[in-house]
Amino acid sequence: MKAVRVLVDSGEMTNTVIRQLKTCRHAWVAVAWATENDVFSELVRQETKLQCVVIGTHGSLTAPYCIERLANMNRAFFRSAKGPLFHPKLYLFEHDDRYTAIIGSHNMTRGAFENNVELSTLSEFEKGDSVVRTLQDFIEEMAKGPCITPTLAFISRYRANYRVARRQRQTVDDLYEGEPDRVEEKRRTDAPIHMEWEDWLKMVDNQATNGRIRRLDMLDQVRRLLQQPNGFLQLSLEDRRRVAGISMEQPKGDSDIDWNLFGAMTNARRFGHSYARLVEKDNPSELAAALDLIPLETPPTRSDWQAYWAALKAAAGDEGGIGIVGATRLACLKRPDYFVPVTSTNTNRLSEQLGVTKKALQSADDYWDIVVETILLTPWWSKERPADAEDARVWEVRAAMLDAIVYERSAT
Repeated sequence: MKAVRVLVDSGEMTNTVIRQLKTCRHAWVAVAWATENDVFSELVRQETKLQCVVIGTHGSLTAPYCIERLANMNRAFFRSAKGPLFHPKLYLFEHDDRYTAIIGSHNMTRGAFENNVELSTLSEFEKGDSVVRTLQDFIEEMAKGPCITPTLAFISRYRANYRVARRQRQTVDDLYEGEPDRVEEKRRTDAPIHMEWEDWLKMVDNQATNGRIRRLDMLDQVRRLLQQPNGFLQLSLEDRRRVAGISMEQPKGDSDIDWNLFGAMTNARRFGHSYARLVEKDNPSELAAALDLIPLETPPTRSDWQAYWAALKAAAGDEGGIGIVGATRLACLKRPDYFVPVTSTNTNRLSEQLGVTKKALQSADDYWDIVVETILLTPWWSKERPADAEDARVWEVRAAMLDAIVYERSAT
């Protein structure tokens, strides 16, 4: 083996790999992810030289275009996300008199070759060196699977997952953008809500009358209603009342759905508030259009919340009557993984959990910054989906289930 060369400059790394692809006789590649960039373009141009290319799909970080472009290449393989995390960054090139291996942190992505701080090493080996055979065997073994077959149906599904993952990453990046204020950061991490998943789940389950089962049943029923074609707009009047929290129905037994969970709004109906009138209109298009601004599949953002809140206020017009309870109830029921309602029965404890004043919770304009962003930065919210099926049901609606912890039964 000849002396190692260290590659840290992105331009030098890009030029080096492209030069290797152009001058080599054969090439092998194993990378966790790939996106469109100059190196990938050269890889495609040198298709006849490729002996084995293995690319990962974990986290839906590999661009759909790359999978689609290589799908019909006999020596291209795509590791399944269902297997162990595939994380190598290996480029191996055969020349007439030597082999060249580049190993390090560079995935075949635009970020790695243009923007990121990366480091890889280039080493040259004589023909017949056992290290080369080890590297080739590794790549060939990785090509055996678990791998996916890039059918048109798979690529279509993967493209949708890629969009969701990209938006999720942007949301996380926005949360951590810039240096946090030290005082604010201490307030956030000192707040009671900043706990681990196991502690959070115990608190949910300790709420005997308003904990896991009844809330999950209610959220399951709402999800079925809202996932029908045209969602809220096509619901019957009574189902709209149920989702909006203005139904007068009372559960007669433990098996009945309790529509008053997550913020009862029956007083809005009793006193003819504009919220109830919007729900009960023959064509509740304004309310439905506002609710549509909160995405069902992709992660909601601050901009989504602001657009939703602005649409609710515009729908109510000069009459007003749209407040924090109604707005957060509807958002919570549509995306229980991101939103928790702010209600008269949970404000005291919710403010304690968040470490903010009760007054701060009354502003829908500040709700995303004060409530949602705080939730998204907690260890329990960031927990990976549990393997246990019942715990996974709670995890899928974990922001909404915070209401089980902070709910206080009204004095009778």
